[in-house]
Amino acid sequence: MYKNCTALPAVLILILLFCFFCVPAPAESVQTPAPPESPIPAPVHLTPEPTPAPPAVMDRTKDPLAYASFRFRLDADLLEIWFPNIMNADEALLRYQGQTWLIDCGDNKMGGRGVEMMKKLGVTKIDKLFNTHPHHDHINGLAVTDKAFPVQELLICFDADSTPHMVTALAYAEESGIPVSSYQDGDVFSMGDGRVTLKFYINTDPSLDMNNASAQTLIQFGGRRIMFTADMEKLGQADLAGRVDPKDLQADILKYPHHGKSILDPTYAEAVSPLFAVVTNLDVDWEGTRYLKRMNIPYAVTNREGNYLRLITDGEFWLAEYIPVKTL
Repeated sequence: MYKNCTALPAVLILILLFCFFCVPAPAESVQTPAPPESPIPAPVHLTPEPTPAPPAVMDRTKDPLAYASFRFRLDADLLEIWFPNIMNADEALLRYQGQTWLIDCGDNKMGGRGVEMMKKLGVTKIDKLFNTHPHHDHINGLAVTDKAFPVQELLICFDADSTPHMVTALAYAEESGIPVSSYQDGDVFSMGDGRVTLKFYINTDPSLDMNNASAQTLIQFGGRRIMFTADMEKLGQADLAGRVDPKDLQADILKYPHHGKSILDPTYAEAVSPLFAVVTNLDVDWEGTRYLKRMNIPYAVTNREGNYLRLITDGEFWLAEYIPVKTL
């Protein structure tokens, strides 16, 4: 049974040698290299597009939703200029820091429309009423205005006997105890804290008729200006542009002369360079309105039924809009 046991160790050695040299070692696991990492993009710092600044005059009279996001600062003092629903007459209400001034007061009928508007606005008195020239459509509304809102001062720039309308107006002022003062070319008046100024230009050339000598009113608040031209037509405009530095006549808004009846003198128009115009009339096809369209100057009329035209500024921007009467 054990005669061959001496050969067993040799057999074991042979088996071990066979395994060592002939049986392949288990393959090492191959590590697949990870793909190179994609570079992390640098963060992109997007600069927001700057919000375009609104224009100096924002016109909402064609589209009441235009510039819908615009708001005046809550703490801003505002100058408001209101126009009654008038035609072929002049009247404008200025309100600033509790003061109420009028430039002209229409005739009896249009002055009555001014009274209707001012009642809706809560006006109680007129601190100053400036008459630009004594034609009926600029001064005959004195009595109807004063009876509704006592006029504290009437200011004139023509002689007391210059027209029958002036004579009548001054007689009423005397009977009613309205103080009357005069103003002249170059005079400046200030409203409230003095930041709103009215400067008057009056032609004194005796060859000019009353319309062409009517007072021009340049109203300024901060960087914003409006020029009231009363009824001055081309002759008076040329005279004024010839004696006043053009930069002193520049205005953002032009209260168009004489209800839109005629075109502007080229030199005067270039000096004023208005961005917007107000025509104290309905949208009638006269030379003035045709001129504005031809020159691409946007404008608004005062005689738009059911609406009052309001201009409002903080001294930096103007907003022109129609205010529905029913909302007041």
